[in-house]
Amino acid sequence: MSESKKLIDPTKKYYGWRIEKLLDEGGFGQVFKVYKDDKLTGVRKIAALKAESNDQEGGSAIKLEMSVLMMLHKDGKEMPHVPYMFHAAKRVHFCYMVVTLLGENLRTLKKWKKGSDTLSVETWSRLALQCLYSIKLVHDVGFVHRDIKPANFMMGRDDDVMRGRLVHILDFGLARSYALMRGTTFVGRRARGNVEFRGTLRYCSPNVHFKMEQGRHDDLYSLMYIVVELHCGLPWQTTKEKDVLEKEKLGKTKVLNKWLPAFYLVIAELHPIIPHLEKLNCYSRPDYAMIANCFRSLSSRLKVSFASPYDWEASDEKRKNLGKELLTKRGGPPEYEKNEEFYASDPVGINTAPPLTGTGTSDVACQATSEDNKIQQGVSKLTSIQVDQEEKK
Repeated sequence: MSESKKLIDPTKKYYGWRIEKLLDEGGFGQVFKVYKDDKLTGVRKIAALKAESNDQEGGSAIKLEMSVLMMLHKDGKEMPHVPYMFHAAKRVHFCYMVVTLLGENLRTLKKWKKGSDTLSVETWSRLALQCLYSIKLVHDVGFVHRDIKPANFMMGRDDDVMRGRLVHILDFGLARSYALMRGTTFVGRRARGNVEFRGTLRYCSPNVHFKMEQGRHDDLYSLMYIVVELHCGLPWQTTKEKDVLEKEKLGKTKVLNKWLPAFYLVIAELHPIIPHLEKLNCYSRPDYAMIANCFRSLSSRLKVSFASPYDWEASDEKRKNLGKELLTKRGGPPEYEKNEEFYASDPVGINTAPPLTGTGTSDVACQATSEDNKIQQGVSKLTSIQVDQEEKK
């Protein structure tokens, strides 16, 4: 039996949560569907429990995920497009967290029809805007995701009124802080000179191949790769060898300008995005409002909105009216559709490199490393307290 199979005892409770079934497992650990019955109301809550061995090689990904989720939900309130962390704890051999249970990911959904590996413009234009919204949420707390890909975006469950049909960003195991909070102000981290590869070859930005520090614009490059893949497939989609793939992505014609001229001719609304990203560096703040308007303009031309069925719903009698039903239950459209103030907001306030001080070593960078340690210590302290409480239950 492998180490991962020894992590969770399905007969035990984890802070009141009981194991229902195994959902997924791999080198990252295990993910289970769990449930808890509310003693007062009798209502059964369901969630996902993600567990990871404490002996994980290369450091703990789940602790970093906890850090990011704690920052995203620091006021204790749930927000759309990001899974909520109900509980996190550390045990002798593993640590785990209980988060919102979501539905299928975009990698699976693009194969909704047998023989097909793409989605209609009517569908992906709305998904892309939601992906942008969720990515900005992460950027707004000082992190870049660094592994934007279809598998890391999941739809809310159909039976979840507030999250159903919404795209959620997840898996922050490769995230890195580009800015850290000092009192009430964010302070930027200085870029490293040579950076190890982080991400997924098919979707990572050109800067990752050049071993450059990733910034907010790199997450958006990856989003645009997803858009092309959902629409017509990427030119290097079937390439497995790293060297060959890099040649295809970094040829004489600039990366995304290589995407089939027909794509640009048909989807004129997206023309401004890539030229904008090409002008940015790892410190630059992307123009989220402009990018959001591009996707919104496309959806408007196609006359689709949140209530319009997605491709995988249109031929399903039970699901084709789900958008309208959820819209009525919610009492209005979701924020991502028309929240112009959000896309224009800039809570981080960083658009240039932090100043160098001393003999060339950035104090800001040193402080950032120290702050990272504090974040990890905070998670460890939090989970230790929860372990003590849990063992008494």
